[in-house]
Amino acid sequence: MANIFADSHDESPITVIKQTMSVSLSDDGVAMVSFATNRGKGSGAQTMPVAQFADYVSALEAIVESGIPEEESRTYTAAEMVQRTISQTDGVISFRVRDGKGSKPAKIPADMLSETVELLRGTVEAVTSAGSQLDK
Repeated sequence: MANIFADSHDESPITVIKQTMSVSLSDDGVAMVSFATNRGKGSGAQTMPVAQFADYVSALEAIVESGIPEEESRTYTAAEMVQRTISQTDGVISFRVRDGKGSKPAKIPADMLSETVELLRGTVEAVTSAGSQLDK
């Protein structure tokens, strides 16, 4: 038997982040934070060094306050990638934290961006602390 709604995409980013956020060490021994904002085909985890997480959240806060900036040419940290790749189509904001093969965008309904960023801001201290524990 197949579940007709098995790939439903109506879970809020808040729910998905809460279910998927984790902090771990990379193969190189770098503390990394990983979380998804949505599920389904074409989606994937947002993974970045813990050291970049606070700036990433700050970049999203700036977008909540000022809107999506014009495309820029130079960017490589997670925060800079958000600024470079963010776009809005059909009421959904999408952005990436890295380029390259396998990188998937976060997708957040525009009307949930502020609440989603507020949740992420609330996790910065815990993520930083967890990353510090792994670095020891």
